[in-house]
Amino acid sequence: MVMINGVPEPRLTVDSLKVQGPLDIRSARLFVDEPDDSPGVLEHWLCSQMLIAWPMRLVDDEIYWAVLIQGELREVVSSESAGVRGRWFELVDAWDDMIAKPTDTIWGLNPAGSLIQRPAGKLMIGLEGNRSTGIFNVNGVMAHVIQDGSGLGWTVLSALETVSTLGGLSLSLRGLPRKIADADLVKAIDLTRPVSDALKSILEPYDLTIQRDITRLDGTVVERRAVRPISSGRPVRVVWADDERPLGDALVVKSERPAQTAQLWIARAGGWLVESTFNLSKGWDPALEGQPDDEYNKKKSSDFATYADVYRRWVLNEDGFFSGPPYNQGPAFGLTAFFGTGTVDSQPLEFKSNVTLQADGSPMKPVVEISTNNGSTWLPFTQSVMILDGRAGVYFNPTALTASFLAAAKAGSARVRVTASLQSPLRVELQRWNGSTFSAKLPPLVFDLSDVFRFQRIDTNSIHHSGVEVGTLVADQIDHTYKMHDWLVERTVRHVQGGAPSGGRATLELAGAWPLLRPGDRLLDVRGPGVAADGQAQALTRNGASVLSYETRFATSQRNGRTTKIDLTF
Repeated sequence: MVMINGVPEPRLTVDSLKVQGPLDIRSARLFVDEPDDSPGVLEHWLCSQMLIAWPMRLVDDEIYWAVLIQGELREVVSSESAGVRGRWFELVDAWDDMIAKPTDTIWGLNPAGSLIQRPAGKLMIGLEGNRSTGIFNVNGVMAHVIQDGSGLGWTVLSALETVSTLGGLSLSLRGLPRKIADADLVKAIDLTRPVSDALKSILEPYDLTIQRDITRLDGTVVERRAVRPISSGRPVRVVWADDERPLGDALVVKSERPAQTAQLWIARAGGWLVESTFNLSKGWDPALEGQPDDEYNKKKSSDFATYADVYRRWVLNEDGFFSGPPYNQGPAFGLTAFFGTGTVDSQPLEFKSNVTLQADGSPMKPVVEISTNNGSTWLPFTQSVMILDGRAGVYFNPTALTASFLAAAKAGSARVRVTASLQSPLRVELQRWNGSTFSAKLPPLVFDLSDVFRFQRIDTNSIHHSGVEVGTLVADQIDHTYKMHDWLVERTVRHVQGGAPSGGRATLELAGAWPLLRPGDRLLDVRGPGVAADGQAQALTRNGASVLSYETRFATSQRNGRTTKIDLTF
């Protein structure tokens, strides 16, 4: 059930829910078949508090409201094309917004021992440790602060208490095993970075995860957040779909066995996200040009389906689809030269938000500009325009073409460009051997770190590049190469020392919607007909396989019914 300001909204349908560990970040995709054009409806949706709830009737007929996600709509993607209307919404979790920001205030001690606010600060490790010798009242909570020169190292518990307090997170830490709570912080924590970065740096080396319980009681949403080891979550039993026992929901299981002798460990993250300004080409058959203006008007055209794309669909042609007849728009856009990292074959990509940030710190949306004089001057396109799905391009709404732009387009002097980002399909990858390469070799073990490390930059051709260079604009340029290298080295070292889980990974597909799972939950007896997720003929492990992340699809955009895809570790 979708609720806006506490009121059910039946026009919005939930298509999918994603939950990603270790921070339990959630997002949901919603759809409305026919957008309501009533004044203020869309604006009301975009500025209101929204939640998706999963009501369950208890044995005493009382309704228990489990909240899957609460937040605000941030992205609106229209599927409108010739004769088809529909609109997708992306609901971003309020928790994600909270931890995406730096701490509001960094507290420390001056040489006299008094509590002061600091403009910057790090939780240091080793000989540079700067944990205060005592605890202080910070935002109503007793916690350690920065004390330069104290020589005291930060522990996992003290670092989590301080980051939780400064970020206003209210994390429950009572579930931490004492051995982990007292362990040393592995990496220095920069408190001027987003709180999510600090949390990941603390949690991941010790295989910890944040679990959230969100409920709606008497119209009020109550959320509890706790930090727990990944291996100590709730036990959930899953059975193969062909089994005779009830709850036969497991459909597909794919696994990667842990290293036992020599094995190549591979860390992969998403490809480089690169912002630039792209000149677009015609995305229509030139033979359809030159008709009377009414033929390009949706309300007046005699055959709008034929002429719907003319002067409206503009494309990058990154896959070469528009190179041949009848389009003849020249060679495909050079993805290899653009990304500059390896060979990237021609293929469809999609425009994404910019690396350049808005004043509120959120990524700037794609900027569409038009020219009516062959590109001599450019103006922002202020009418309704859609970013295409499935390829890099834009589509001007049927009512959005101005008379001047249409005249220029018919005269051949109209140009369109977009400032946006493209993400390389070539993933960033680092490798390290675990064990002697002279031993028997197992298949490579691959870690997907797309949610941990990022790689993004601004190309010099972007209209924002000069502003970022002189400091009038701010961009979120990130290169986590060294961080990912350190993670991989540390992970293999801990594995050799016996202090880490075996490192096996599996992907499980379940029939039905399982939206109440949490990162860290343990799935028991995950096996296929005679084959467990780890390739053995028994249960996955004695304690089960732990949930890293999952996605539930509610069958809005697919034919096979509700399904849940889960990433596991064992």
